[in-house]
Amino acid sequence: MPCHSAMIDNPLSVKTDEEVGKVLAKMKKAKTRFAAIIDKDDKLVGLFSYAILLKNLLPVSVAMADGLQLDVTVRAAPGIAKRLKKVYYLPVADFMERKVNAVHPDTPTWEGINALILHGEPILVVDPKTEKLAGMINGQSALEELIRLKDSES
Repeated sequence: MPCHSAMIDNPLSVKTDEEVGKVLAKMKKAKTRFAAIIDKDDKLVGLFSYAILLKNLLPVSVAMADGLQLDVTVRAAPGIAKRLKKVYYLPVADFMERKVNAVHPDTPTWEGINALILHGEPILVVDPKTEKLAGMINGQSALEELIRLKDSES
């Protein structure tokens, strides 16, 4: 069976210029941890998630003029909240992961599941001709497809 049978057909997708705060609200409403980022032509360009945003909010080590990195322990919680306040109105494209794990709709299901195991969730399903988002595979959608296949063989 191809991957399109295991994918979520209508995953949350947002445009590159949407504000981080608005995307977070859409993610909460859709009860998802991920949003596919699409450009003005509806082509997939990246992925946004809570984990990606939090990683960007963490403090970075101090860099000296000569390139020396210093590990400085700082009280992070207040600083992270202040950073979130600053990024809330910035475009989500500033915080997206550009390198996404993707398969094509006709990729065999076992390859999609293998990609889930190797790379984690989600695996995006992208049309190879148009580069547009076709769907998304997560652990739940993959298991639901396997259960459906198991039950159809009984």
